[in-house]
Amino acid sequence: MGNFVLEGFKYLYKSEEGDEVLLDLEDWFSNKGRVPFHDYFDNITVSTLILNNLDAHSSFCGSDQMISRYDICFGMLDTMFIREHTRSKDAKHITEYGASNDYIQKHFLNILSELKPESEYSKGCDERKSDMVVVNGVGKCPEPEAAVHKAYENLKDGGLLLAMCIGDTSLRQEMERAFPNEKKYLLAPDCAIWKVRKKDERNYCTE
Repeated sequence: MGNFVLEGFKYLYKSEEGDEVLLDLEDWFSNKGRVPFHDYFDNITVSTLILNNLDAHSSFCGSDQMISRYDICFGMLDTMFIREHTRSKDAKHITEYGASNDYIQKHFLNILSELKPESEYSKGCDERKSDMVVVNGVGKCPEPEAAVHKAYENLKDGGLLLAMCIGDTSLRQEMERAFPNEKKYLLAPDCAIWKVRKKDERNYCTE
């Protein structure tokens, strides 16, 4: 199990296996987005987007007090989402699959409103190939195998799949079955985040 921390100008995932830099705010030339890593005039920055969402997390969750306790997990997911967007000037097509709640969607749309408002975000009914897919395991998913399969199938080659599961759910079990060798981050005993870059169909375990 690891921790999501900010050290200096780096957002890190720290675990027994070592430190992984999720976002380096000193890597100036990697940022092709419209929001800067730093600003000396108190304008909005990438860190502002992350911190604002941490502050707004409870309101995004409404009456769901259990999910409101996972603000750091959502903060790390936000950071990974932002990093993908800073690597390109182009708008992205993003599709979410899995649970029907809007917790992740609220986080990501709040970021996109500043970072890349021309990007599109849809919920599972869009048949176009996506630059990024999000698997929402924050709640019950009635057809986990279909959701994970659909998410991966609709992802463009080179695209990124991000997934977050809270609790020992059937969707978490399906993610672990489908992507046994892909990167998984544990932030709590019952919270896991996956990052899967689509290379070819061999990434997906169909057995």
